Amino acid sequence: MKIRKFYITAKPFVSVLVETIPLAALFIGTSFYSLHIGAAAAILASSILIFFQFAKDKSILFFPLFSTIISILFVSIAFITEETFFIKIQASLFNIAFAFLLLLGWARNYPVMKLFFGKQFSLNHYTWMQLSMRWSIFFLCLAIANEFAWRLLDDEGWVSVKVFIFAPATALFMASLIPLTIKGKVPRSD
Repeated sequence: MKIRKFYITAKPFVSVLVETIPLAALFIGTSFYSLHIGAAAAILASSILIFFQFAKDKSILFFPLFSTIISILFVSIAFITEETFFIKIQASLFNIAFAFLLLLGWARNYPVMKLFFGKQFSLNHYTWMQLSMRWSIFFLCLAIANEFAWRLLDDEGWVSVKVFIFAPATALFMASLIPLTIKGKVPRSD
């Protein structure tokens, strides 16, 4: 019974870990070809994951879909202008926009996180609000760190920081929120 409970609790986190596949595609594509190719490979990997998720559960996970659509926009601009700048600032702009959206929801006592992750998690209002505030601060920190990284490093260095520093930092931050998330779980009202 404990294994089943752990699986049900860990299942959303496993799905997030699977979403690191686009980062691997970004790293491999950039290492062997260029940042443009790596970014396109990451979009392809994200699109495939979204398709398989839909085929498996007949549901769309909105956060990965939203992120992929934004990526398509910025990578398209990067291909058209032949500038990697647009790929690199995408992370900063996305993180700032999402942090602002979360803070705005928090200020209005509306848990924006629930819009994106309500299908994966069934949490009480307090927990959604706490997650919104904590993630907004984390996204602001990521945006600042990304600004330093892309300005100080070449394309390959920026990708390495994104894959080997930002992604593990995000996983560790997410792991630090597991106790709050478990404590705030409520039974699903399907």
